[in-house]
Amino acid sequence: METELVISRSGFPPLSARGCMQELVPLALGQFRRTVNGDLVFLGTQGKKYKSTISCEDKTIIATDNLDIGGIVDVSCIQRLWQRCERNRVTLDRLPAEGSVYVIDRQHSPLSIISIDGRDIFIDSDQPCFVSYRPLLTMRIVRYVLKTDEWGIKTGWQMDLEEV
Repeated sequence: METELVISRSGFPPLSARGCMQELVPLALGQFRRTVNGDLVFLGTQGKKYKSTISCEDKTIIATDNLDIGGIVDVSCIQRLWQRCERNRVTLDRLPAEGSVYVIDRQHSPLSIISIDGRDIFIDSDQPCFVSYRPLLTMRIVRYVLKTDEWGIKTGWQMDLEEV
């Protein structure tokens, strides 16, 4: 396996996705404004949606036959998210990619997971801990770029996405 990254409706030919980089950036779901007193306030909804840029330079490019600008894909991210857990149960902000959840205590020791039910994680401990996972995000393709360095025998690709 060359990467943990999975993009539905696409594929990674051999040597097309080694060493990928992913950036997740929270989107502002509203606007910042100043009051008459000069205080900064946020006019919008609470919550989080992400935009993402995934890039890779390898020997070939991603399969693009089913990738359309504006198309919706499910992305099993390579970027990990962390959440605090105060008791033996936590509800994750997003669905986790399969096999990506792990839990550690404050001393960095791994803790056992009793079960995973969607976004709910049940842990075999009541002590405060941290849960890490790779999110599974439903995203819209904003753009993608393919590039080739003919003389350097290198290729690469980049994809910009936003969570729906």
